[in-house]
Amino acid sequence: MTDKVRIDLRQRGDLPAHTHAYYRLRELQPGQVFELLVDEPPRLLMESVSLQLRHAIHWRIVQQGPPLWTVRVQAREDVAAESLTELLERDHLVLDSRFADALHKVNAGRLDEAGEDLQAFSRGLRRHLHVENEILAQVFRAPRDPLGQDPTSVMIREHEQILQQLELIEGYFSGELGDVAEVAPFMGMLSGQLAKHETREEQNLFPNWQAALRHAGADSEAQLMDKVIAILAGERDDSLGMG
Repeated sequence: MTDKVRIDLRQRGDLPAHTHAYYRLRELQPGQVFELLVDEPPRLLMESVSLQLRHAIHWRIVQQGPPLWTVRVQAREDVAAESLTELLERDHLVLDSRFADALHKVNAGRLDEAGEDLQAFSRGLRRHLHVENEILAQVFRAPRDPLGQDPTSVMIREHEQILQQLELIEGYFSGELGDVAEVAPFMGMLSGQLAKHETREEQNLFPNWQAALRHAGADSEAQLMDKVIAILAGERDDSLGMG
C-alpha cells in the first residue's frame, strides 16, 4: 500500500516555501507519495528543489490552480524513466551511491565489504561508459572540435581519466599497488572527479542528445532505451566482453 503524506505549503510558519519544501521532500522514501498544496504556480519551486536533491524526486502537477495547485511527488526510482537522458541521470545516482558505500566501508575498516561494493560499482560504471562511448556517441554524431573541446570529446577524454583512476584503486584492492587501507584518498579523488564529470554531461551533453531524440521520434527513442536498459542491467554484457 502506498504511503501518502499531504504537505500544505500555505502552513509553513516563517519559512519560505522553497525551504520548507526542501526540508520535507528530502525525507521522501521509496514507496511514499507526498502531495504538496501550493497557492502559487509551482514549476520554478519544484525545479529548484529537485535540483538541490540531485533530481532524486519525480514530480507532476495533478491539480491546476488558481487558487490551489496540487503536486504529486515520488522517489524517482518509483517512476519509470521518461527519456533516455533521464535513464542515464538515474544511473549516475546509482553509481554514486555504490561508490559512496564502498568509500564509507573503507573508512570504517570494512575492507572486504568495500571490495565487493567496488566490484559492483566497477561493473556498473563500465556498462555505463560503454553505452555512452560505443552506442550513444556513435548514434548522435555531433560535430567535433579539432582542439577536443566539444562535449563529446570532453566526455570521452574524461571517461579515460576516470577508468585510469578506477584501475589504480582496483590495484590497491588486488594487493598489486600497496596496502588497501591506504586507498581512501584515491577514492576521494575519484568521487570528486565523478561528480564534476556527471554535472558536465547532464548540463552540456545530455540536452543535445535529447534534442536529437525528439527530432528522431518516440519510436527511435524507445528502441534505444530498450537496448540501453538491457546493457545497464547486465543483460547484454557479451557486448562488453564481460561474460
